[in-house]
Amino acid sequence: MQRKSSFTGLLITALCAVASGLTSKKYYHVDKILTWHGAQQYCREHYTDLAFISNQEEAELVFNIKETTKVMWIGLYRDNNDPIGWKWSGGEDSEFRLWGKKEPNKDKSETCANVLDNVWIDTSCNNKHTFLCYGGESELILVQENKTWLEALKHCRNHHTDLPSLLSETEQLQAQSKMKGTQTDHVWTGLRFHAGYWLWVNGDALEYQAGLGTGGKLPQCPGSYHCGTLAKEEEYWGIRDCEEMMNFLCYRK
Repeated sequence: MQRKSSFTGLLITALCAVASGLTSKKYYHVDKILTWHGAQQYCREHYTDLAFISNQEEAELVFNIKETTKVMWIGLYRDNNDPIGWKWSGGEDSEFRLWGKKEPNKDKSETCANVLDNVWIDTSCNNKHTFLCYGGESELILVQENKTWLEALKHCRNHHTDLPSLLSETEQLQAQSKMKGTQTDHVWTGLRFHAGYWLWVNGDALEYQAGLGTGGKLPQCPGSYHCGTLAKEEEYWGIRDCEEMMNFLCYRK
C-alpha cells in the first residue's frame, strides 16, 4: 500500500507540473460604457465575471488588450468590511497589485478600480467606462460516470482538458449550473491535498475558498479526506476520500 500511495503522489506532482504553465483565463474587452456594477452584471451574464488578474503574466495580457482603449474597468473593488482591503468581483482576496503612484488614495468614494496607462487607479464606481471581462479557457462539462478522483483526473486530461478550479463565487455558481444532471450529491473538482497543502491541480492559485458546509476553511489536517468536491445544491465545497466513486466536472476542450 505504501508503494501505491507513493506512486500516486508522484503522479499527481508530475501531472500538476505539466499543467502549471497553462493560463486558465481569457480576457475580453467590451466596448460598452457602463458603471462598474453595470459592467459586472454584463460580464456575469455573457462571460464569467469582470477581469480577475492574479499575476504579472495575466497583467501583460490585459495591457496588450488595453492598447485599443484608454480606460477599462477591472473587477477590483474596495471591501466595505475592510477599509484598506481590496477584493475581486467574485470574492477573491487581492494579493497581486499594480497600483499607480499615490494609488489607491484616501478618497472614500473611490471604491472601484480601472486600468489607466498600464497601472491601476481607484475611482468612483458610478463613473462609466468600457470594461474587461474574463472567461474560462473552455466550458465546463458534466461527466455522468462514477470514478475515483484520480480516475476522474485522468479522464478529463485524456478526453477534455482538466478537472476544474473554482476561482471565485461566480465560477462556483457557474459550475453548479452544470450539475443539474449529476447522479451523485457531489462531484469531483480539481482540488487536492498534497504534501501538506491544498492546491488546484492545473496550477491555479488557491486564493478563494468557499469553505465547507459550516462556513469554515479547508482543514490543514484532513485525515483521509484529500480530494475536493462541489455540492449539487448547497453552495459549498466538500472534501472526500479520493477512492469514493462519483460524477465529475471537466473543462471542455
